[in-house]
Amino acid sequence: MPTQTLPEPHDLKALPLKQLEEVLRQLRSTRNDVMRYGVWNIRNLTDDEFNHADDRKLLGYFRQDLLETRFLSKGRRVDIIQLWRWFDDQMSGTEPLLIDEQELFLNVQDKDLEKVRKRIAEIQSFLPILRSDDLEGFKRVKYKLRRTVMRLTYDLHHLFKRLEKYRKNFFASDAIGPRPDRISLEAVGDIPEPPAMEGEDDEPHES
Repeated sequence: MPTQTLPEPHDLKALPLKQLEEVLRQLRSTRNDVMRYGVWNIRNLTDDEFNHADDRKLLGYFRQDLLETRFLSKGRRVDIIQLWRWFDDQMSGTEPLLIDEQELFLNVQDKDLEKVRKRIAEIQSFLPILRSDDLEGFKRVKYKLRRTVMRLTYDLHHLFKRLEKYRKNFFASDAIGPRPDRISLEAVGDIPEPPAMEGEDDEPHES
């Protein structure tokens, strides 16, 4: 079978409006599922609660969040890597993006998308410990895994907000007016913003 040739790589802000809106729609769905089900237990523990929680209980939380994510539109449980790849495969030319019944292969190379990809790869490296129910191994990595999960939520939120900004820029132009009777893509009222992260590129030291 012939190998799929990728188009030239480009940044998200260079996408035409229709492509940008479909990418934003897909990202919103993925982000919402990650926030609601992929990181729910750990994200809603305070630092103090995390520090004092039983390790077996924490391991169960991580297993539920990262290995048994409930993806509602599919009606089945998948792990967080599969959940992300349904979106990212369309950004890396593995699967086509469908717009007006036309297939389009994208090759997106974007700094904020790469940050999310990095976090997902980091989380994936911890999954063997969770799958094997290795409590001692989990104790050694639980703080680093928590930081990675929290940074994933921050990076996803930042990427989503950037795409919203690009979309709004289209409608700020005099040449393109807002569409009537359109539901706002950014209306996700039940998902609060993740907490601000300090020193994004600086790994804090574990105690």
